[in-house]
Amino acid sequence: MEMRLKVYSPVGVILETPVTQVDFESIDGFYTLLHRHMDMVSALKPSILSYKTNGNQLYIACNQGVLVKKGEDVSVSTKLAIMGTDLKQLQKTIEVDFKEMEQQRKEANLTMARLEIGLTKGLMALNKNNGGSDGGI
Repeated sequence: MEMRLKVYSPVGVILETPVTQVDFESIDGFYTLLHRHMDMVSALKPSILSYKTNGNQLYIACNQGVLVKKGEDVSVSTKLAIMGTDLKQLQKTIEVDFKEMEQQRKEANLTMARLEIGLTKGLMALNKNNGGSDGGI
């Protein structure tokens, strides 16, 4: 028996194929899904998801996400998915590129927080200079 694997990213459907097995790493550990396994929802770590279709083992590097198995359907929603056959290259992508992207995201969030603090302080000073109270911001 087969399952249907669909992989989604913000740009759309990356993959839709029949599969006989899906192997993945969640925040709870490693799992293998087969046709008759129970339904589940799992948060994915940045890792390589592998699947078997037509007797071939194929791979997708996923940058975090959520996997849902319901009946014969296995859906993966991820920030970024990169398909490939070179396991070493995909592992390098996870170790270098995905971690670099996460660091850039953290730096952008820190910059935004600093801008918000500066704006708030500026508004408070402006309000105080205009005779208002500073408790409203």
